Amino acid sequence: MSAPVVTAFPDQPSSNSMNVNVQQRVFKVIADILNRKESEIRLDASIRSDLQASSLDQMTLYVALEDEFQRTMPPEEVTELITVKDIVSFIDRKLQETTSA
Repeated sequence: MSAPVVTAFPDQPSSNSMNVNVQQRVFKVIADILNRKESEIRLDASIRSDLQASSLDQMTLYVALEDEFQRTMPPEEVTELITVKDIVSFIDRKLQETTSA
């Protein structure tokens, strides 16, 4: 008898290195803020270069992500986020910190 399949729920870390639910939600927020199709967004895309986000776009994006995930994204930490993958990993880590605290 095989083990039941468990799906990831919002705000719960998955056993994967990156939570698929977090990735989907980040893609949706980026698409909404930057007026892009989700299919145009890749994990390796640079927020500034590939997605052509201005500084204002980036600030708006981080505020929207804070709202989506109910987590604070301190300015000194988000300046290090270059790619979409960086953002997904950052948020996933923030969610895990909260659930393990």
